[in-house]
Amino acid sequence: MRKRIFVFFACVFMVPAALFAGGKSESSGKDVTLILKNLTNPFFISVKEGAEAAAAEFGLNLTTIAPLKADNNEEQMQMVEQAIARRTDCLVIIPSDTNGIVPAVEKAYEAGIPIVDLNTKIGGDKIMWKTFVAIENYDGGFLATTKLCELMGGSGGFILIEGVPGAQTSIDRVNGSRDALAKFPGVRLLATQSANYNRATAMNVVQNLLHAYPDAKAIFCCNDEMALGAVEAVEAAGRQGILIGGVDANADARQAIKDGKMTLSIDSQPYVQGYEGVKAAAQILRGETLKENIVPPIALVTKDNS
Repeated sequence: MRKRIFVFFACVFMVPAALFAGGKSESSGKDVTLILKNLTNPFFISVKEGAEAAAAEFGLNLTTIAPLKADNNEEQMQMVEQAIARRTDCLVIIPSDTNGIVPAVEKAYEAGIPIVDLNTKIGGDKIMWKTFVAIENYDGGFLATTKLCELMGGSGGFILIEGVPGAQTSIDRVNGSRDALAKFPGVRLLATQSANYNRATAMNVVQNLLHAYPDAKAIFCCNDEMALGAVEAVEAAGRQGILIGGVDANADARQAIKDGKMTLSIDSQPYVQGYEGVKAAAQILRGETLKENIVPPIALVTKDNS
């Protein structure tokens, strides 16, 4: 069997004086493992920064890790098993594959490790996590698509670019987008295709779709990295006036919106998601019972507020 090599991105904070309203936190000094989809996408880098801030505030030892191959479920499963072996006190995870991660999460659950589901829903029939921290991704897809359709004047060709197949974030955003499109009978959905939440992949996908559908007037991508790839494809094709929307409102997307290259994005608050995920871990380790869902608000970002 070939040996697998993993790159672990770890940030450890030891803050001895983390205080809560009732005195020194019982969670202080506990070990929390945060597993992300990758550490190349600006979204997850921002999640990590928010998580680090919470770890410092609540006196947690935080280890942040991500697959060497972005969005790889097999690597994430092995990372969960390694966290179990290290006897981490709490696991915070953003699964790459909603259903694929279930067997590994079951092992953590059976080992008695409390779990915080962050950003992307863990599948299965059994709720194994203490709380789910995420925006309403359906609402993000619905809001972005509604605005694009309005800007199209309610008519024309529309292209929908999905994220990683199997990721609940993409499924929900696509469902929201499709439901919004249904409210605009004059807007025709020309094509739906995955670009794996990747900028370079999206550029190639959109280039091909623009060639196949020269009448496209708008493109909604389920994250900003793909939207920025769509921007590159539109520029390479020499097309003018195509509306492009994304999700995350990362720094590159905000600049593209200011420059008039992108039309809009949805602020999914990755920093807040990361902070709230690790804060939830601290509360769980303190013995608190949390709400089933913790939902940071979203906001539409356009040239007026980018």
